[in-house]
Amino acid sequence: MRATIQDVARRAGVSIGTVSNALSGKRPVAVETRQRILAAMDELGYHPNLLARGLVNQRSHVLSIVIKELSDLGLYGYSSALTGIQREANELGYSIMLHFVNGSTEDEIINTLNQISARRADGIIWAIHEIDGNREWVRHTLTGNYPPIIFLHMHPDPALNVVTIDNQAGASLAVAHLIEQGCRTIGIITGPADWWESKARLAGWRQTLEQAGLDTDVSLVLEGNWLAESGKNCMETLLNQRPDIDAVFACNDSMALGAIHTACRRGLSIPDDLLLVGYDNTPEVASYWPPLTSVSQGLLQSGQIAVEQLHQIIEAGVNQPVAPRQHIIQPELVIRRSSICEKKA
Repeated sequence: MRATIQDVARRAGVSIGTVSNALSGKRPVAVETRQRILAAMDELGYHPNLLARGLVNQRSHVLSIVIKELSDLGLYGYSSALTGIQREANELGYSIMLHFVNGSTEDEIINTLNQISARRADGIIWAIHEIDGNREWVRHTLTGNYPPIIFLHMHPDPALNVVTIDNQAGASLAVAHLIEQGCRTIGIITGPADWWESKARLAGWRQTLEQAGLDTDVSLVLEGNWLAESGKNCMETLLNQRPDIDAVFACNDSMALGAIHTACRRGLSIPDDLLLVGYDNTPEVASYWPPLTSVSQGLLQSGQIAVEQLHQIIEAGVNQPVAPRQHIIQPELVIRRSSICEKKA
């Protein structure tokens, strides 16, 4: 039969509560007593050696992942990055613990950090996207009292450990491709204006068009909310405002799907009448009709790299501080039929 905590307590000659304190670290346990408990665990085969190592080196082998409320988990960026985090954590022997933050007030954030510290997590991955105002706490809150933190989905910052994606470069790839196809009036459907990703993609759109001497008028810019319905509505407005457009860059694939819906309803053919590029390269876009050209971000990779870097910081320990690192992933454009000009082809 599998050994229990009662068996460990009996073998070590201590109470169940003492074993529990040794495992959780909630109350101090004498060194000699801790060693007897470790020996009893080894003799009885109670829990994997990973836990025993954790007791010796004060490691929990747990990573805390801070994410936004449950409703945001449906976003492709969240789910892909979390998959990468989980896979790499498993490879390196970590368990993960999710912490949900519903708002961005400093009190809520500090409370979350205190909870994570109390649970003795080895490190934190802050996976909440950067939105206006939700990083104000960083400068005066982060101290040595908290586990090391890796930030995902934000602008590079030399004072922090950041794993991010070059969203501006990704947008530039999309727009440059449309220009190469002969397009001269290119609209954009952005995400929410207060998201860092939206700002970066809009900047890439604008810079690439300006360098080509093409129109960047505000009438070509519509703000969506990442969902397909907003793509439908934005495309409707865009076509009404600028009937001369010959291409659209949608800042995620869901909004691109909505844009396809509106174009078809209005009797426009993609790509014969209008070229279209999305962003994210979600698995479904190859089955859109027409198959959708899209920017692949490397979201899965971002989660894996975040865990790898956090592991390196944890292994170095507090006595060997690691200088903050910036890892910027370069996106790639995956070209499909939605953005191929048949006349040019």
